[in-house]
Amino acid sequence: MVRLDRIDTMAGTLAPRESAAINLEIVRELVDDIVLVSDDDMREAAKWLWTELGIAAELSGAATLAALLNGQVTTGPEEAVCALVCGAGTDGIIAESRSLNL
Repeated sequence: MVRLDRIDTMAGTLAPRESAAINLEIVRELVDDIVLVSDDDMREAAKWLWTELGIAAELSGAATLAALLNGQVTTGPEEAVCALVCGAGTDGIIAESRSLNL
């Protein structure tokens, strides 16, 4: 079992405090890169999804888009990009409502 002392994110589904060791082994074997994005970056990506596409995503659902929008993931001119957005939520809507003073 792998256990973290604390979690410093609102996207708890991306950062469980405790996980089976096999999960870390799978990540080490199959994942090429890990990119860290901040809660603010995810919040901005969720806001973008809502205002531009009408998709209400939770913070963790907007994480891949946050990495793309911030240039943390780069691709070549011949590469196609797909950002998986999952998890319905109101993070983008709440962020937009606050900025509009609704």
